[in-house]
Amino acid sequence: MHAALVLPRFHPYRGGYENSMLAIARCLVGRGHRVSVFTTVADDLEALWLPGYKIFAAEEFEIGGVKVRRFPVCYRRWRRRATRLAGMLPNWRWKAQYWRPGFRMPGLDAALRTCDADIFHIGPLPYNNLMYAGLQAAEKRGVPLVATPCLHLGEAGSQAVLQHYLQPHQLALLRRCERVLCMTDVERERLQTAGLAADRLMTIGHGIDLQQVTGGDGERIRRRHSIDGPIVLHLGVKAYEKGSMTLVEAMKRLWADGSKAWLVMAGASMSEFEEYLRAQSEPMPRLVNLPAFADEERRDLLACATVVAQPSRVESLGLIMMEAWANGKPVVAADIEVSRQLVGASGAGAVIPFGDHAAMARELERLLGDPALCDEMGRHGQRAAQNYDGSVLWRRNAEAFEALVNG
Repeated sequence: MHAALVLPRFHPYRGGYENSMLAIARCLVGRGHRVSVFTTVADDLEALWLPGYKIFAAEEFEIGGVKVRRFPVCYRRWRRRATRLAGMLPNWRWKAQYWRPGFRMPGLDAALRTCDADIFHIGPLPYNNLMYAGLQAAEKRGVPLVATPCLHLGEAGSQAVLQHYLQPHQLALLRRCERVLCMTDVERERLQTAGLAADRLMTIGHGIDLQQVTGGDGERIRRRHSIDGPIVLHLGVKAYEKGSMTLVEAMKRLWADGSKAWLVMAGASMSEFEEYLRAQSEPMPRLVNLPAFADEERRDLLACATVVAQPSRVESLGLIMMEAWANGKPVVAADIEVSRQLVGASGAGAVIPFGDHAAMARELERLLGDPALCDEMGRHGQRAAQNYDGSVLWRRNAEAFEALVNG
């Protein structure tokens, strides 16, 4: 079997979706299949629409038997404006190709047309134009198409996030997939309610490498940054939608009340977060703001944490939550449906309304002041993390590919 994966970013970019797709690709190769990845040069989310951000070279390379081809992003303003106009036409295929947040990748369509894949995989939403390129290639070859859409449902009663994930043209695209792989039953039920056939929806989800994310040396982080108190850890992209500003504001309240806790934030920063930090009028000596990290540093960061705070409203699962739990750390998450269900079922943390820094401050103060409660939640988390063993879930994803190709 030859599987082609079409996605916006890929290794060495270190996002949860990208790490999972690399693991699934390697699993397929280990089972005797060929895998080709078609992706962009972006090493930063904003590089998909703004020139001057971090990018990789437009090149072909191989990692662990997985062949990867990167394509440049077209930033020509006139081209983007023209495609936005095309995306306004009342045809789902045109909207899927040209409506926001679409961008052009010169050479991609031609490469997909000549790819001899037996199955195409597309995702995640809302990168409709990339997903549509994979759909076209699968239709041309008459081979199965599978999608992992990773819906972000946002807060209950709000369309701020959801409006970008259940548009009619997106649903039309997903209906043409032989299988749609869902992260959770929450996502599967939402897609079924939106009109997708139940027999094409499958809940598998992604997982974590339990050994790769545990066993770190937390003291190494403390020594390196001269940290002498409890640590609130925030991992991954730093942005408004991830709750990063909310967390800083919460910590400012705690520091004003005399808290000796530290805030360690590690991961790539969106420009909005960098501007937010520059606008701060008072220094924050107990804030350690770190860039993207390697696997060894990830383990150390998780080991050093007292509490992990991930108050994001844009999650389809939340692998950082699983990584925290694998390390026995309680998690404070935003009150979105998937996080609420996971935290409620595990008893390994708490949820607070998205964007509510006062509620975040109260919850962090409660946890930081009760080590026994943190230990109890951590034990619950370690048990819950066993349900997200990547070696099992990556194999199930690979088996779903095989079942479609073998009929």
